[in-house]
Amino acid sequence: MKHFRRWGAVYLLLILFLGSWLGQFFTQLMQFRSEQQTHGEPFVWADFWAHFLASTFENWQSEWFQLIFQAILLLGAKHWLFQADAEDLERMEKKVDAIAERLGLDPDEAVEPDPVREKKV
Repeated sequence: MKHFRRWGAVYLLLILFLGSWLGQFFTQLMQFRSEQQTHGEPFVWADFWAHFLASTFENWQSEWFQLIFQAILLLGAKHWLFQADAEDLERMEKKVDAIAERLGLDPDEAVEPDPVREKKV
């Protein structure tokens, strides 16, 4: 059950993707057969697969281009918009490091909280 909680969204997206692709397949199959009958030509699977795969890759090419463009745009915006936040975090880290040094702790060493000590307080 833990596996499905962790990976459920991936499975859901995979099912939706395959479902939409199957929907595209059957819709194009009906349209292609209708066009073949209209022109009085026999249905040929090889011709259909070429048509189906061409339209699929055209669609995917467009989607990937949009995704990559959005990622680049968002990364650029992130660096531009959150530059002040990064500077503030660096300043806070320096202050925490100074406090740790005053207490005689190594600022680079992770300190694990003591659960027994926390319960007594």
